[in-house]
Amino acid sequence: MDILNQLTDKVTQLLERQEALKLENIELREVLEQERQSKEAVLARVENLLNRIQEVDIS
Repeated sequence: MDILNQLTDKVTQLLERQEALKLENIELREVLEQERQSKEAVLARVENLLNRIQEVDIS
């Protein structure tokens, strides 16, 4: 019976770890999306500044 208890404990631990990893994955995906949005915003501002510089050079 002891081996069965050990196996049960190990399976329980693995399932708990799997759930923790799922939650971490969700959190990391959210952080990644926030970073993507920040990057896009920065790129848009840089493009806007470059366009403004080009307009000044043309004039």
